[in-house]
Amino acid sequence: MENMFIEVKNAVKEYGKGDNAVRALDNVCFSMEKGEIGVILGASGSGKSTLMNMIGGIDTLDSGSITVDGVDISKFNSKQLVEYRRDKVGFVFQFYNLIPNLTSKENIETTKEIALNGGLDLEKVVENLDITPFANRYPSELSGGQQQRVAIARAIVKNPALLLCDELTGALDSKSAKEVLSFIEKVNATYNTTILIITHNEEIRHFADRIIRVKDGRIVSQEKNTNKISISEIDL
Repeated sequence: MENMFIEVKNAVKEYGKGDNAVRALDNVCFSMEKGEIGVILGASGSGKSTLMNMIGGIDTLDSGSITVDGVDISKFNSKQLVEYRRDKVGFVFQFYNLIPNLTSKENIETTKEIALNGGLDLEKVVENLDITPFANRYPSELSGGQQQRVAIARAIVKNPALLLCDELTGALDSKSAKEVLSFIEKVNATYNTTILIITHNEEIRHFADRIIRVKDGRIVSQEKNTNKISISEIDL
């Protein structure tokens, strides 16, 4: 557990009270190293989105701790959590949440404006992440895969230490999903960003460094992937 970038220890989260209480996280423990791509696998309702929300500082634990880059975020107050989300974390969701009356480039720029230390160079992000061909198009003029790529670039331009992706290929066909995951690979290789992806798609695990399985609010297995392969070689 030494020098782990993410450490989750005995994380508990319940929703509801008394007889109606549901334990969404039940003494969850796992860790990840800096620069890894991790995949959390689990069925709908398994607790994987709750776990991501806790790591992302969107919600708070009832007990246990979450340490990110050496800092215990479970002790943060609401103001500190806002700063943590702004400065440390990029979010990508299944639905792209792009602003419809802004171009691709302008959508990416909205996050750069709030970045600590100015974030990454906007032009380089657009170029490095292959967005130049549609940088001046509006979301309605883009395919689902292109919109998701813009959403990822928007998350990465502020240079977050951690990129959290919630079912980022869930709304895409297999070809677009492969393109988006290839894009994630490029982000990881270019910026050494620690990336955590939650998904129910078993095939995605093959390109990850670490595989975590969640069921009924508990982690049932976690392993380092010793047979990692590029997304280009995976049949989605």
